[in-house]
Amino acid sequence: MNFKPPSRSLTTRDKLFITVVVLLIIAVSIGLYSLNLAFPKGGGEILRHWVGARSFAFDHIDPYSAHVPDVVQNLVYGRNAVSGEKPYILDTPFHLLLLYLPLSLLSDPWVVRAIYTLILEWALFGLAYLSLRLAGWKAPPWIVSLFFLFSFLNFYSYQALLEASPVLLLGFFYAAILLALRNEQDELAGALLAVSLYFWEAGLPFVIFVIWHCYKRGYTRVFAGFGMLTFVLLVSSFLIYPNWLIPYLRAGMNDLRAGYGFTIVTAFSNLLPAYGQYFAWGILVLLIFSLGYEWNAATRSDERRFYWVASLFIASTPLLGLRSEMSNLSILIIPFVFILSVVSDRWSRMANGLVFITLLLVWLTPWALELFILPEFEWAESAVFLFYPILTVVGLYWVRWWAIRPPRIWADELSRIS
Repeated sequence: MNFKPPSRSLTTRDKLFITVVVLLIIAVSIGLYSLNLAFPKGGGEILRHWVGARSFAFDHIDPYSAHVPDVVQNLVYGRNAVSGEKPYILDTPFHLLLLYLPLSLLSDPWVVRAIYTLILEWALFGLAYLSLRLAGWKAPPWIVSLFFLFSFLNFYSYQALLEASPVLLLGFFYAAILLALRNEQDELAGALLAVSLYFWEAGLPFVIFVIWHCYKRGYTRVFAGFGMLTFVLLVSSFLIYPNWLIPYLRAGMNDLRAGYGFTIVTAFSNLLPAYGQYFAWGILVLLIFSLGYEWNAATRSDERRFYWVASLFIASTPLLGLRSEMSNLSILIIPFVFILSVVSDRWSRMANGLVFITLLLVWLTPWALELFILPEFEWAESAVFLFYPILTVVGLYWVRWWAIRPPRIWADELSRIS
């Protein structure tokens, strides 16, 4: 009997399915683009990159000069920024600013914002999808649908989309890096690391930890992928603008001195004026010691523990004293899914109910604080900032034992089943 190998050509059914998917993606993209055009004024994050790239390409103006924040502030606020507002100083290294040059060909800032926000919306979908893949969470379809709704409609994702913040792209890159390392696609992981080297306040500890982990494990192909792309971008940047390094560093220092955003110290001081500062420093010191211990332990452990520690670094970053913003918290989807997956696996009988309640709590609380409490009490804004990272860090430690260790005794197996 002769057996024929399966045909590699697409069947009519396959072609029909692909056509339907492509048409659906196009229809959704058109709908989202139209919605993005109707957004209220905002989008300062993409506008500062667009103004910087366009000013350099067409007007031959230093992208790190005061011209860029002046233009962006007038676009976003309709005036110059006042104390406490973001000045939109461009502090992206020039070799990564080159990636924004295609958008500089467009002259309408609101069209640019709508297009870039569309990219971010698909990146947010990819972030949620890759986070599910990383966690290996096999939830019922209605729970998965609820999770995707949460990913798009939670307060922090909304802030990131409103600001058109590249942090959503970085979150997608971070999840892709972890998945690429798991699948031994080291060169891809290195290339993704190369384009993730900005927005330090959102993920610098995570990036440093991943690079250190790759070095300790001898993943030389990661550094090959990182080095090749970084070398090409750096050489191109210095050929186009040889003296960009000093203006970039100066702009970065000016942005650090600007008074906007949140830190754990200022947030707790607003919540507890009498002793909040001391409470914040206590948490900060405890968190640093905990991260140091987990960092060291991750060297001698398996992939599961590396994933948990990486999630802990992402969740802890807003609490490490670095200045942050609400939009930066949108990438906490990565550790949050990890917590939900462990809860679902550990308490399988009541898992769906626990997941539903958790999603509802994390979705409702920030919106309730922002819409109903903040108009009366200013401290609510600090509470919104602290809520998500603290809840995620506590959740990671709550599931730590089951996350990094398989059940060892029959009682563990019995409790997991029940």
